[in-house]
Amino acid sequence: MKMRLDTKKIYLAMAGKGLTATEIAKQGGVSQQAVSNALNGNRIGKVKVVPAICKALDLSAKDIVIIED
Repeated sequence: MKMRLDTKKIYLAMAGKGLTATEIAKQGGVSQQAVSNALNGNRIGKVKVVPAICKALDLSAKDIVIIED
């Protein structure tokens, strides 16, 4: 099972709220690099990244995480 982020939804939510990856990182208490890596599709990395993105954008993990077989 592979997990990836729906970056299209995330970027749309970021644009709607006027937030950058740096601002999401600050709000979520994770590094900007961790958020950037996740958004660039490189890897989700730390478990804290998904909750940080969800918190900043008022989304649930179900909204942004795609699980593939």
